[in-house]
Amino acid sequence: MRVLLIEDDTSTAKGIELLLREEGVTVDATSFGQYGLEVGKIYDYDGIILDLMLPDIDGMEVIRKLRAANITTPVVVVSGLSECEDKVKCLDIGADDYLTKPFNGAELVSRIQAVIRRSKGHAGSVITIGRMTVNLQKRRVDIDGKPLHLTSKEYSILELLCLRRGATLTKEMFL
Repeated sequence: MRVLLIEDDTSTAKGIELLLREEGVTVDATSFGQYGLEVGKIYDYDGIILDLMLPDIDGMEVIRKLRAANITTPVVVVSGLSECEDKVKCLDIGADDYLTKPFNGAELVSRIQAVIRRSKGHAGSVITIGRMTVNLQKRRVDIDGKPLHLTSKEYSILELLCLRRGATLTKEMFL
């Protein structure tokens, strides 16, 4: 999985990056909404984690512009704004989930994985293709019930293929 993180607080961004990288997720990070908006339009991310309070443009504006450009990448908002109306507004303009700060790291990882799975058409964390079963949560692959031992890179490639089954994948997506 490849995720774009748009967060201006350095310590929060480093913490999120560390959590996601431990789960085998490739993370591209920026502290500016405008830059995040541009790379979000150019590259094919599986998900975006977005703070609302950014130094250059408002996070809600980032969501509006992404959706106006027909970018359907799932967006999980992580913000210190905890008012119900802020959450409703974000979800109404196109965010897929909203998590208030401070948050539990495991919850964030679980939410981003769930949003990405659903966006790819998988309701659960287990994908079965023929005799192969891929458990996205445990990062485990079984063939006929027997574990298949893969390197981290091999698993990432297989996960990408499973999540995007039936789609054409470019060299850039693999890289």
